[in-house]
Amino acid sequence: MRRLIPVVAAATSFALIAGCEEQSAEAPPTIRLGDSVCDQCNMIISDERWATATIIDGPRGPEPRLFDDFNCQVNHEVEHPDLEILARWSHSHATGEWVRTEDASFLMSPNLHTPMGSKVAAFASPSELEAARQELTGDTMTFDVAWKRLGFAGACCSADEAESSHPKQEHDDGP
Repeated sequence: MRRLIPVVAAATSFALIAGCEEQSAEAPPTIRLGDSVCDQCNMIISDERWATATIIDGPRGPEPRLFDDFNCQVNHEVEHPDLEILARWSHSHATGEWVRTEDASFLMSPNLHTPMGSKVAAFASPSELEAARQELTGDTMTFDVAWKRLGFAGACCSADEAESSHPKQEHDDGP
């Protein structure tokens, strides 16, 4: 029993230190595939191609909210309009690299099999998006249009209708 006490103490200390990672709004969060849980649907995040994050201003500073699909991110923010959004991040479907969600280009395709059925993928560049669209077909759109199409449970469904509305944003890239 005495040998077990130092092991338990060390494990507890490590867990506390690991849980104290500071988050910055200027950098994407860490997602541990197969371990991190979606803050909207509580599913395990297992595929980085679809993983997104919203950085909010929490009581202790910037806090990440992690999502397994773009529509979980959209729905979470729509359901919690009181959140102060500092940044949004998505993985580029083509490269797996993080990109600011507002800067991404999006493809909505029936050929995309996303974790929660959004059928939406983010891309870091228009050329990545166009290459994927050639293979997968579907609608290409900006962040604002993708957000509108997913965030209001089908209140509007065409890209033209979605162009007229923008989501609440409090992020400012500065001069």
